[in-house]
Amino acid sequence: MVQHVNPSRRSVVRGAAWSVPVVAVAATAPAFAASPCANRTALLPVAWSSSYSTTRQTGSVAGAPVVNVRAGYSSILRGPGSLNSQNLTPGSVAATQDSISLVNNSPTTRSLSPERNFQTVTFAFTQDVYGLTFSIDDIDRVFGSYFDHVFLAGAPQAPAVTQGSAVTGTGTSDNPWRTTGASGDNAANQTVTVTYPNGLVPITSLTLRFYSTVGPLTSAQHVVRIRQMRLRTCV
Repeated sequence: MVQHVNPSRRSVVRGAAWSVPVVAVAATAPAFAASPCANRTALLPVAWSSSYSTTRQTGSVAGAPVVNVRAGYSSILRGPGSLNSQNLTPGSVAATQDSISLVNNSPTTRSLSPERNFQTVTFAFTQDVYGLTFSIDDIDRVFGSYFDHVFLAGAPQAPAVTQGSAVTGTGTSDNPWRTTGASGDNAANQTVTVTYPNGLVPITSLTLRFYSTVGPLTSAQHVVRIRQMRLRTCV
């Protein structure tokens, strides 16, 4: 004969009380693991170095290096472009050395695909950064000479973007930023400002590609400027 014993209500409640914390811990553990940097600095400005080359530059925060910049130029077919001797030159806009210039010698019309000749710039951060923001100035064109195209890649999340009224595109390889106007040296309406989330996922590196889709009869110099980069780090 089998006897069925019904547990008392008190026993059921006592058992449930022991099981609830286990469920609660399991539910909160992933969120804790994804938040390694709860305390962060305010936005800190990056200052660029006076010691640089056409392929290397360093940005610092309060004197401590925080971002290493590497630049290279890829050339395909005839009439290739190149890095200009002024590439990665620091400049001062709102503060001392708060900008760097990216300068290409654009390919000539002898190149069948001028857009396949481009500068690639990699920003590699020495520590996790959050809320990264900066502006890209001087996205312009001179008819018959150059037509700036710029896009960003490599970040774990897409940025919020503020575009000048004379800039079109989404800043991707399929739809780069470019102007709807003409030459406008650092004009506000030919500027893009990007701001990455100050969220759970840090940025460790970022890539920018810069090229012209116009091949002039002789090589032309064309420039965009990275201005007022700011970022947050862990405290």
